[in-house]
Amino acid sequence: MPRYYRVWVLLLAGAALGCSAPAQWLTGQQEVRQQPQPQAEAGNLEMYLETMRLLANGDLAQQAEEFQRTTNAYLAAPTTVNRLRLALALATPAHASSDPVESQRMLLELLATPEIMLPAERALAEIHLKEIEQRLVLQVENQRLQESSDSARRADAAANAERLQTVLRQNETLRRALDEAERKLNAVTSIERDISDRTENGTSRDNE
Repeated sequence: MPRYYRVWVLLLAGAALGCSAPAQWLTGQQEVRQQPQPQAEAGNLEMYLETMRLLANGDLAQQAEEFQRTTNAYLAAPTTVNRLRLALALATPAHASSDPVESQRMLLELLATPEIMLPAERALAEIHLKEIEQRLVLQVENQRLQESSDSARRADAAANAERLQTVLRQNETLRRALDEAERKLNAVTSIERDISDRTENGTSRDNE
């Protein structure tokens, strides 16, 4: 083989190795992310749980600060860890920024590619997704019951108002009947008094 052919073969081989190395490095990185890493998992879980603890039990200032810190981390670097952390923060109730619907959307996106999460992260996401789904179902049912209760209260109020109007009309009718009876009684009493007076006057004249 001529010398310049050997040079070209060496150059092509070197280029092939150079191109394959980054791909192998990236593949290796993906595999490392997919493999369980006890220390990494424990650290991430501690961070997730601390975020949820502060949002659930902290005072208003702590809640606002922790949620802002979580949001800023996500906006600065939307990594899997920061996305899951924000999704769990949104899923946590008892703070002003809680948003189960948005959390559900983010968790579904994460679980659509479960290989990007460590096993403990997947379990945490799945557990909270189920909890959110149940909570949303309960919210819909509570809303339905509230609307039904409001409707029943409105119906009761309308029925009570109608009964009150009926009683008022009956009372007015009775009052008028009582006034009419009193007027007639007064008239009879007046007639009787006139008759009595005339009788007494007639008797007095006869005696004279």
